[in-house]
Amino acid sequence: METFSERVMRFGEEIPDKEALVFRKESVTFGALKMRVRKAAAFLAECGVKKGDRVLFSAPSKPETIVAYLAVTRIGAVAVFIDKNSTPGNALSIYSEADGVLFLTDMKLPDVPPEVKLASLKEVCGAGAKQEESDVCASCEPEDLSEILFTTGTTGKPKGVMLSHRAVLSILQHTKTGIGIRPDDRVLIPLPLHHSFSLRELRAALYGGSTVVLQNGFVFAKEIEQNLDAHGCTGMIAVPVSMELLRSQMQDRFYEIMGRFRYIEIGAGSLTVEQRKRLAKKLPDTELHNTWGSSETGGALFTDVHRAAKDPVLVTAIGKPLPDITVKVLDPDGNPIRSDAEHTGRMALSGDMVMSGYWKAEDLTKAALADGLLITSDIVYEDAEGYYHMLGRADDIINVGGEKVSPLDVENVACEFPAIRECGCIGVPDTKTHLGEVPVLFYASEEEIPEADLRSYMASHAEKYKMPAYFVRVEALPRNRMEKLDRKALKILWEEKQG
Repeated sequence: METFSERVMRFGEEIPDKEALVFRKESVTFGALKMRVRKAAAFLAECGVKKGDRVLFSAPSKPETIVAYLAVTRIGAVAVFIDKNSTPGNALSIYSEADGVLFLTDMKLPDVPPEVKLASLKEVCGAGAKQEESDVCASCEPEDLSEILFTTGTTGKPKGVMLSHRAVLSILQHTKTGIGIRPDDRVLIPLPLHHSFSLRELRAALYGGSTVVLQNGFVFAKEIEQNLDAHGCTGMIAVPVSMELLRSQMQDRFYEIMGRFRYIEIGAGSLTVEQRKRLAKKLPDTELHNTWGSSETGGALFTDVHRAAKDPVLVTAIGKPLPDITVKVLDPDGNPIRSDAEHTGRMALSGDMVMSGYWKAEDLTKAALADGLLITSDIVYEDAEGYYHMLGRADDIINVGGEKVSPLDVENVACEFPAIRECGCIGVPDTKTHLGEVPVLFYASEEEIPEADLRSYMASHAEKYKMPAYFVRVEALPRNRMEKLDRKALKILWEEKQG
């Protein structure tokens, strides 16, 4: 089996002069990338790093992050990505949790324990690395551990998702096939490199011989346009809220600029119905893909937004699996069921892309992996065309007098109200009519919207039991590091408002 790092190193021989990585004015060809990886791998070997050892590295959106990743896996060690914005305490905590042997970073780390071994990421993996070049590599089996992705959960300590070399290859192939990435593509990645969404696009592009253009976030929309002009980007990844941020910053030029991409993949969250319809209409010549994925599976369900926007059923779909991915819907007892809109259950997936388990968390692994299936917390159903639709996570479903209400259904309706910029729905205890729970809609808008207008609109577009009992205007919705809606924070905000 040819691993991801072996494939990229082979391109260093076959297409040495083709650009592999671009960051601002820095360009790294596949040939130069190969040399830098060999030097970094030699340094790791000199440090005593062996096959199976965990090597941590901070992950700025720069070429040295990719060099570190490739070098670590090339010698058979296990790559552990650290958020470049992580606090020193969190970074050292993960080093300890992962039983790390080396940390490649240029973070300022005060009071470093003596057992933590540090080296400069820039000096080891940058363009000016000084160590002698020698070809150090290890033979890896498909089931050998390749990397650990520590997820940033909202509560408790992060979970370490273990991915084998087989899983990594399966994940990148799914992205390459599901999105249709081509060798001549130049893919812009403006999201954090430690996140699974960025990683699967990065792997898929480099594995296929495409060029990756790195950017430090969506904060400056002007940089998107500059990268388009300077580097001829043909593809880009984004999360739903980032698309709205760019629209706000670019204003009248948003669709003109976005229309220059051949494709845009939106992941780490589903576009609302309103977003799908609007983007499909305004970007008729740009392929738009909305992908469902997770750290545990990579991208697994794919939606062509243009097609979905034209179909009243598919417009709410989270996607359809590729042929080698099996998806099942499970009842509360864990038994597979034939699902439809009236018969929903937990989504479970199987395939080579599924994680090996959670690092040093046997109980969590047993709960997540059963009978060859990864069991998620997502409540879904399958439609007649094999597309899956999500009601929400199991903990988010609202029980209104026995009726199960998906917060996504409420949000999709509310987001089409013209004055609402973004919204989020949660369930709260019903203290008036004793229905169990009732929906609460938090919305962001330029000014307060009369509640009567909102109620009238919702009543004409949704079933009565989905009507929010309360409407709360906020300046902006709380989100996590990947800009996903933080429903737990909304519940805390509601509790605070109740005094």
